Formats: sequence, C-alpha cells, structure tokens
Amino acid sequence: MSTLIGQVLADLAMGRRDTNPLDGLDWPAIPAHSGKPWFLPLVGLWFGLKDRLS
Repeated sequence: MSTLIGQVLADLAMGRRDTNPLDGLDWPAIPAHSGKPWFLPLVGLWFGLKDRLS
C-alpha cells in the first residue's frame, strides 16, 4: 500500500498515527550534539550580515 506524504501528514495532524510508515523506527541522536543549539543565533547573525552586504 502506497501513501503520499501529504496524506500521512494530514493523518498525523488529525491524530491518526497508524498510517505513519516511520512510526516506531529508532532515530539515533546526532553524534557530538546534545542540548540547546547554541550556534543558531550566530548563523542568524552571519546571514543577516550577508543580506546587508549584498
């Protein structure tokens, strides 16, 4: 049975979890990354600077 990703997302939004093909898979953490992403404000500043300069 093939389902479209939009239908699966709509089912998830409506609380129906039985159509999600990724449900129950083990998603390992990213190595050497834990906690709050401290670098995101720096990335925002970098791209803001690039926008102003271009």
